[in-house]
Amino acid sequence: MSTYGTWKSNITLDDVTSESCKVCSAVLDAVTGKLFWDVRKPNGSTVIFSRQDGIDVEWTPDGFSAVSRVHEYGGGAYFAHDGTVYFVNKSDQVLYKQDSPKAKPVAITEDLGDSNLRYAIGHLNKTFNKIIVVREDHRKADKEHYCINTIVAIDPTTGEQNILIEGADFYRSMKSCGNRLIYVSWDMPNMPWDTTSLSEAELVMKDGKLVAENIKVLQTGNSILQASIPLEDSYLYLSDKNGYYNVWKSGNDDKPHFHVKQESGSPYGWDFGMPGYAYVKSKNQIVIGAKKKLLLVDYSAPQTRDRNLAKICKQQNYRFKVFANILCHGNVVYFIGLGDTGHLPTLAKIDLNTNLMTVYNDSTPGESISRYISAVQDVSFDTGDGKAYGFYYPPCNPDFEGEPGTKPPLLMKVHGGPTGMAEPSLDLKIRYFTSRGFAVFDLDYRGSSGYGRDFRRKLYKMWGVYDLDDAVNAANYLVNEGLVDPEMLAVSGGSSGGYTTMAVLVFRNTFKAGVSYYGISDLKLLAQDTHKFEARYLDQMVGKLPEDEAIYNERSPYEHVDKITGALGFLQGSDDKVVPPPQSRSMHGEVKTKGLPTYYIEFEGEGHGFVKEDSVKRAIYSEILFYSKVFGFVLADEPAYDIDFDNI
Repeated sequence: MSTYGTWKSNITLDDVTSESCKVCSAVLDAVTGKLFWDVRKPNGSTVIFSRQDGIDVEWTPDGFSAVSRVHEYGGGAYFAHDGTVYFVNKSDQVLYKQDSPKAKPVAITEDLGDSNLRYAIGHLNKTFNKIIVVREDHRKADKEHYCINTIVAIDPTTGEQNILIEGADFYRSMKSCGNRLIYVSWDMPNMPWDTTSLSEAELVMKDGKLVAENIKVLQTGNSILQASIPLEDSYLYLSDKNGYYNVWKSGNDDKPHFHVKQESGSPYGWDFGMPGYAYVKSKNQIVIGAKKKLLLVDYSAPQTRDRNLAKICKQQNYRFKVFANILCHGNVVYFIGLGDTGHLPTLAKIDLNTNLMTVYNDSTPGESISRYISAVQDVSFDTGDGKAYGFYYPPCNPDFEGEPGTKPPLLMKVHGGPTGMAEPSLDLKIRYFTSRGFAVFDLDYRGSSGYGRDFRRKLYKMWGVYDLDDAVNAANYLVNEGLVDPEMLAVSGGSSGGYTTMAVLVFRNTFKAGVSYYGISDLKLLAQDTHKFEARYLDQMVGKLPEDEAIYNERSPYEHVDKITGALGFLQGSDDKVVPPPQSRSMHGEVKTKGLPTYYIEFEGEGHGFVKEDSVKRAIYSEILFYSKVFGFVLADEPAYDIDFDNI
């Protein structure tokens, strides 16, 4: 028997950061069908791999990192065409091409300094031999002017580029086939999960330049996140127009291609994302990722399901809860599987002829770690006007039990967004805590994605209310179920989750401690000093300025710091453009002056989310050490870092 929180665990900080060396996304060569995938390494760089003769081959040389900064959240940083890899480099945002793993990357676009031109989700149109890509132009961006987003054509040899599509605030999910181009666009104040448009244009050569003509809107009035051209005379798109994200086919716009009353198709709008469905040309079918399902659907007969490929995964002891990054070449379907508590995110393929699954990355933790991992539990709880949800991770350590009559401390995790979502997975950051005697609850409050449009829109004008209420509702539920100690409740989150962490400690009295990762303390300051992608986000979540300024002040933790009674720590990246450092610095100063336990670490060179090995380690260690100081127990681990706490 031993006090919860003091257990010795085999899951180390090194294990947590080695977990970051995992597959992030994957693409197929548009000509050869060869698979490429990217991996984030512990040093923070993102490198591209392929497989040759059964051996994983690294393409990206030292000094390069395949990361796009379009919308700041990026995604879609690379593609492959006929054996050549094209990628956007993180440091300069220049588009490079690389003909082989040992070849030196060659710049296609010009380096204008300060990452002024950024690119994402490109592909090479072989009809015209042009790279078509989303471009974000910061050359004239300042406090008074936003950057300009367009779709451009780039000559892969000379780097010469010209604008194809302009006028909208944002673009995503852009595909071309021959002389057809389809793309998704939207304008502020909408976010991509609010209202977007799907449009089509005809590509033609004029005076030596590729231009887009005969532009027409195909779909609008709902959220469309993805689109594709499976055949020359049709298109597919992912839309929530019946209340849930489903795949729709042109010509059958009155009903989804296959309806499941749950979100399908990887409906995540923050970055340029991973495809949630793919067309299987050899069988004239569509494969769609959904919760606990990988559905194979007949293309010509909507509403008809062929089979659930997830059963093939289960036969090999992979029980994925989420299927994402769906790709297809020939008879082979590729995907990334998430949510299996026995495996890290897994890149795999299924041969539709043999029904065999092949795994690309070793996603099984070693025996020394597996013993400390328990199954995640899906939870729903009452909110007063319905249900909210989350994932409960109980303490798990085969070498220890809690002392009789005691309950574990709770760490409530709050996702970002706020229109984000919790994802069940083998996250060793969570298991670092549970294996030491913490209970962890990953919260999906009212307004989270993944539960349909009506649930997501509950947060409209209610951010700073429902997220706080549901953090409290979830904590009370766990206390009432006898799962956690009501005197040792902690909360933590990043970005908007950092806001909820601060706000629930200021405006509610349930939690005793919290740690904000690059969180928001002043809503009005955020609206005035953030990047273009989220510049009008708060119009929906809080209200419009200046007429709703009183609401902004009412819900900003910084304006009411005198009300806080709990301990609150702060972790921040020095280069964060989404939530700049003053948001955390100023709040920390006020909490410190008030005499409450606090600390502040600013990680040099980190942005909105920490990627360097040392940053991740220091952040996690400081957080658990902070809770141990506040709750009055001693960690079993040897000190990993010297952390300067205030008022402790």
